[in-house]
Amino acid sequence: MSLTPNGCKGKQDLSELAMPYLLANVGLDIFPTLACYPCDNLRPPIEKSDRESAVDVTVKWMDGAMFVGESGSGHSVVMDGPEDLGGRNLGPRPMEMLLLGTGGCAIYDVLSMLKKSRQEVRDCRVEIQAERADAVPAVFTKLNMHFVVSGTSLKENHVKRAVDLSAEKYCSASIMLDAAGVVITHSYAIEEV
Repeated sequence: MSLTPNGCKGKQDLSELAMPYLLANVGLDIFPTLACYPCDNLRPPIEKSDRESAVDVTVKWMDGAMFVGESGSGHSVVMDGPEDLGGRNLGPRPMEMLLLGTGGCAIYDVLSMLKKSRQEVRDCRVEIQAERADAVPAVFTKLNMHFVVSGTSLKENHVKRAVDLSAEKYCSASIMLDAAGVVITHSYAIEEV
């Protein structure tokens, strides 16, 4: 299935997984705005050998306040604004995506460390509460990341260590926000199942 209206065989800017969602929730009226990346790209790609740790994403405006982002690994996500700002409320806001990515980064680290320490984790979630500045730009000023880890015979020292190491050493996203001046706190709870 080609996602580009012009039949180009280049890299598609939307994965086929995003198509059913867009068809069901948005309609065909947006498809003339789809374009093929890199056909519309104004800059040549940088050679991978020059940027070993590079991450590439593309975000395409669909209509109103709706955007579709595609990761370099080929996954797509719809972002949208509220109706009062020209959106259709069909996806998370871009700033919510930043929090979701931060939470995904942190929980991955915590679970990885708990697995290595042979903890029997059955469930894990991170609940993030954030505050933003009242002025433009409305950057995040405070973040609390609360991890809730469920399992059998979990050792608190392992959970605490995993949360601490994620915050201090491994979670690139939260460490980047911290370096930008966001005050980040971490907490955890253990649920025995």
